[in-house]
Amino acid sequence: MPCLHAVQSHPVFHVRRALLLLAGCLCLCSAAVAETFPSKAITIVVPFAAGGPTDANARLIGKELSQVLGQPVVIDNRAGAAGTVGSSFVARAPADGYTLLWGGTSSLVVAPALYPSLNYDPVKSFQPIGMVVRGPMMLAGRAGLPAKTMPELLAYAKTNRLSYATAGTGSIGHLAGELFQEMTGVSLVHIPYRGGAPALNDLLGGQVDLIFETAQFMTPQIKAGKVNTYAVAGAKRYPGLPDIPTMGELVGKASWEAYSWFGLVAPANTPAPVTAVLEKALLKVVTEPNTRAQIVAGGLEPVNSSAEFLGQAIEQDLNKWRTIVTRRNIKPE
Repeated sequence: MPCLHAVQSHPVFHVRRALLLLAGCLCLCSAAVAETFPSKAITIVVPFAAGGPTDANARLIGKELSQVLGQPVVIDNRAGAAGTVGSSFVARAPADGYTLLWGGTSSLVVAPALYPSLNYDPVKSFQPIGMVVRGPMMLAGRAGLPAKTMPELLAYAKTNRLSYATAGTGSIGHLAGELFQEMTGVSLVHIPYRGGAPALNDLLGGQVDLIFETAQFMTPQIKAGKVNTYAVAGAKRYPGLPDIPTMGELVGKASWEAYSWFGLVAPANTPAPVTAVLEKALLKVVTEPNTRAQIVAGGLEPVNSSAEFLGQAIEQDLNKWRTIVTRRNIKPE
């Protein structure tokens, strides 16, 4: 057997010792990072204009995160190009955990599905922190439409040319409408608008037959009895309107889901100890009763998810909507 001196002088022994020392140093560095982060203000980039519900939810979460992390959380609105301007900014930001993106269906799923040449990749350019809120899409119709239930609507659509309004070409409502046609076999005429408000106005005025919009957006009109409501495209019934069935219940396809959601992501390669701190803090914020109550009051569903859950949601939704874009030949305006 070789003597101890011979083993210690062998090159392999020195390499192994160096690797062990390096691993120890990395562990110590990771622990140090986790203990000191954050040491300054964190910026959450909202890729939409200030003042809307998306901005309001980001500010709510930012305020609560500041309390948990003990550092200021600043909201930076960088609107433009369906959320891609702000998303691109965060993708290029330093991967240190101090610049985060309030990312959602529009910027992390729909835009990449429509524009393959974007300068960021929703999967490779970001590190998920966690999903925070989501709301299902809903199918509603003008009050004068003879069809009052989903079976009646499907039968009526087979003999009548119906139109459906959305917030624009390539919006989540548009993609949900195309998925609905594939699932049911009916044919509808898409009428895109520049936003949900003008689409709703024309629905109420009888200029279009149907609309695909979020349940949150449609709730006031539904409660006022101004529209027919057919189904909600969620995994379960919408808490604010529990009498409205899901698409899965009516169409017979349990996986029929179309959500608009938002959460936090960091630039790719952000150190794992940093993202772990952020994930833990976000989970604490979203599970706080007061935070959840405010989210629910705003018509959305709080989602206290893990980073892994958000990562899976991004990939699954991207694959689903990219397939719809290709199969239905959807072209951006």
